[in-house]
Amino acid sequence: MNGNTEKKELKKTYLQSYQALSFSIKTLEVLMNRMKEEQRQTISFITAFWGTDQSVVEMTDVFTCLRKQLAEKNLICSAIVKKVECMDCEIEKNILLLKYISGYTWEEISEITNYSLRQVYNIHNLALKHFPM
Repeated sequence: MNGNTEKKELKKTYLQSYQALSFSIKTLEVLMNRMKEEQRQTISFITAFWGTDQSVVEMTDVFTCLRKQLAEKNLICSAIVKKVECMDCEIEKNILLLKYISGYTWEEISEITNYSLRQVYNIHNLALKHFPM
């Protein structure tokens, strides 16, 4: 691969990471909500029988770690969106937002934008070329 192709693939991989991060964020949020409920029940049980226990401290550490991961993933997602939104060309920006942030297929993007599939591909290639990395 030449340098331009490698840069293009790197940009695509970076943009594609948004969907995986977004899914991971939603999963972590669900997990944390479930754990919070279980934590309340566990703490009540432990406190009722033994007072404070090391498991309460460990659960708090787990929540701290999960919150940190969540914050990091949200920060990366925000950075990706900001980079796309800073682009000058509106149609290039929209194609990237539709594809990588909203997760539409090429065919759906073609229908939404009223461009042919070939035009969407061409605009996408230009958008990747202009995308700030």
